[in-house]
Amino acid sequence: MSGEDSDFFKNNSSTSYEIAIPRIVRFWIILIFYIPSLICSLFVLYYFIASRTLRQALHNHVITLLLIVNFIVQLTSIPWIMNYYRLGHVSPQSPSFCIVWILVDEGLTITITTLFAWATIERHILIFHDRLIATRRRILIFHYLPIVLVLLYCFCYSLIVIIFPPCQNVFDYTQLVCGYPLCYYDQQALAIWDVTFDHLIPIIIIISCSLGLLLRILYQKSRMRQPARWRNYRKMTIQLLSISFLYLIIYIPHMFMEFLQLVISDDIGEDVMAYLEFFLYYGNLLLPVVCAGSMPELQSKLKKLFICCKRQARVIQPQTLT
Repeated sequence: MSGEDSDFFKNNSSTSYEIAIPRIVRFWIILIFYIPSLICSLFVLYYFIASRTLRQALHNHVITLLLIVNFIVQLTSIPWIMNYYRLGHVSPQSPSFCIVWILVDEGLTITITTLFAWATIERHILIFHDRLIATRRRILIFHYLPIVLVLLYCFCYSLIVIIFPPCQNVFDYTQLVCGYPLCYYDQQALAIWDVTFDHLIPIIIIISCSLGLLLRILYQKSRMRQPARWRNYRKMTIQLLSISFLYLIIYIPHMFMEFLQLVISDDIGEDVMAYLEFFLYYGNLLLPVVCAGSMPELQSKLKKLFICCKRQARVIQPQTLT
């Protein structure tokens, strides 16, 4: 691997540019969104698990896993990021903590992206090829097996390149996520594999399958004229397209800048890249909100919850005796 390529992957892992927003302001910006997002995650996960109808629906299984992994990121990586912005350095300063942080920030992010990429493919199976899940054996093969393979791949990948890398990582406690060392970027094959198969291809799958799903549904709906049938698939489609839109506005610009740096120069758009790196974490913060807003069942639950709260507030209001 050439020196320029090596510099690209290293610089791409840890942005050296500082954005104009002060760190303490970044801390408060994330905190404002963090608390409502955490509450929303608990709310959505509770109803996904407690409701038998939502729990048994095949199209909710991948989304539930997605929310669980994202919830782990919310409980670990996001508070560590805010702590870094508050202190100006990594704390605690230990290699084991840095490995765990990189494992959460890199490994679980790849897991979320890959799981959702499979969810976009699975929607086509659930809507247009439901014969593939007509029996228990087919459900096992075409529904559960791909999920297990995705989780197994992400686990093995994280184990090899993060926990037991084929090289020695050097940590920088003055940089976010310990400088994101990932020394395996110096090895050409692993670096190309990571950029291509862990980032680029999942994003392409998400965009193409989401757009293809929308076009196929519009075409089939106008052709077959069965509104009752397509009304049942509307929930699945809205849920998928809502999350896809979140990926579109947050992850696609970052991926586009990575592509430009790889093709043209690793110095191009470094100031823009610094801002994109910061706003990437809003994908984790907005994911449970998007899931709740795209499901009518959860919307009705939220409305009932707010109505009950308003009624209780009215009951406990003090009254003046005359």
